[in-house]
Amino acid sequence: MSSSKVSLDRIDRKLLNLLQQSSMLTFQQLADKVGISQPACHRRIHRLRDAGVIAGDVSLVNPAYAERRMAIWIEMSLSSHELKMFNELIEMLRTSPYVSCCDVITGDTDILACITVADMDEFREVTREFMRKCPIIKTYRSITVAQRVKLNPVYLFDEN
Repeated sequence: MSSSKVSLDRIDRKLLNLLQQSSMLTFQQLADKVGISQPACHRRIHRLRDAGVIAGDVSLVNPAYAERRMAIWIEMSLSSHELKMFNELIEMLRTSPYVSCCDVITGDTDILACITVADMDEFREVTREFMRKCPIIKTYRSITVAQRVKLNPVYLFDEN
């Protein structure tokens, strides 16, 4: 992956918008939609992947089929922002299979994370483990999701 930022032209932006709608489209279908040849489309998408613009491809699972479908947002406030301990906490959150989304935020709260668990017993186990491993978590507040209204991890690109 390249460390320099890649310049995106109109066709790249169109491809990115289309791929975020469905990564199941073939190179030929994508090429037809953006008005280029299939080989050119193939090269562009590989360039976008190699450059790190496309970070991965995933399948979104219907929560009705998930074993762990209880989503709980956690607001964490830290007692310290010492870099080593902060980075250890971020790495723990990044690698936890329970954390589906995590951001460092501004305001009174330092970190906002969404975890998915089977039930409240598992929630208590997971949060206790977080607190045990990362003593810089001063307090946390949890907010249980009653109904997911939208899940659409998309970055919209201007196609002009």
